[in-house]
Amino acid sequence: MKSVIMRTTCTRTRPTRRALLQGAAVAAVHGVVHWANAADVSVPVGLQSAFIGKIAAFDRAFHARCGQTARLIVVHKAGGDSARIAHQMAKALEEMPDIAGFPKSVETREWESPVGLASAIRERATALAYLSLGLDPEAPAIAAALAGLDVLTVGATGAIAEGGACVGFELEEGKPKLYVNLRVARAQKVDFRADLLRLVKLV
Repeated sequence: MKSVIMRTTCTRTRPTRRALLQGAAVAAVHGVVHWANAADVSVPVGLQSAFIGKIAAFDRAFHARCGQTARLIVVHKAGGDSARIAHQMAKALEEMPDIAGFPKSVETREWESPVGLASAIRERATALAYLSLGLDPEAPAIAAALAGLDVLTVGATGAIAEGGACVGFELEEGKPKLYVNLRVARAQKVDFRADLLRLVKLV
């Protein structure tokens, strides 16, 4: 398991609709929005990480979940595209100066089981768990195992959100779209502001 801790001192600010949209606009200008092949995510990792920073700031419960440092876990299956996307995401998160104004630690974790993931989150407070490519078949079991725990789950694809993560990402008509599963979000004690919910696709 890789564990990287980055510490910064930041001022926490309330997110705005404009801030969320600007993240997509800036990423698009820099050419990170593209069509993916079958073994990739449709919304590139760089853009996903930018959105994750904004999404966390729209979660009213994120502050209490973090404590002094926001623990971020990137979960992936062994080898292949799942591990490749996970390590890209871990690097992108490590390079972010903060998340919603909090210093953070970033860890990669190889997939074991829904119970194993729940145990890791229960043993040590976790602000966010990113579920990498290939975990969509496991999403319903993950949602069941994490019900009642306090964690924001983010899937690499919209299918993962539909199956059982709070948030996922897809391209629709060439534009990045956030998928939000409110049932799962409520079960995981995530409290998104209405500003965010007006911009997303509910699944």
